[in-house]
Amino acid sequence: MNLREGTRRLGLLLGVVGAILGGYVSYLELDSVIAQRAQHNRFERLATSDVVQQERKRLGAWVSIDPKTGERIPWEQQVDKGGIKTIHWTKDNGVESLETEDGQYLFPTPAPSALEYLWIPLSLLLGFFVPWGAVRAIGWVVAGFVKTWG
Repeated sequence: MNLREGTRRLGLLLGVVGAILGGYVSYLELDSVIAQRAQHNRFERLATSDVVQQERKRLGAWVSIDPKTGERIPWEQQVDKGGIKTIHWTKDNGVESLETEDGQYLFPTPAPSALEYLWIPLSLLLGFFVPWGAVRAIGWVVAGFVKTWG
């Protein structure tokens, strides 16, 4: 076997191993993105639900004031309907977090960006091409020395 064929085979082997590792990273990233999307959707669904909107209208401009400083402060309100146990309001009457009837706390979570979705297939491709390209590059350099000596 010559250096060229050995380098090609080693590059393919390490490329496949890298692709497998890239697939594992892709799986972990996909799992994370799906969980983040679910948290975002659940919070948004409850924060924009009729229950929260009715409570916001009912309260109007009511705010909680700190008696020591006279400043607005965040506050909470027991609701116990529509799957929501407690609404935690910001000092400007926005929804800071929600406690559900099953005891979970939901916080505003940003939706996954397009870059996070793009990283999923990209890690698989990089997993193959980075080790494959590195072996090819090293083989190319070594081949230059071998030809010179031979």
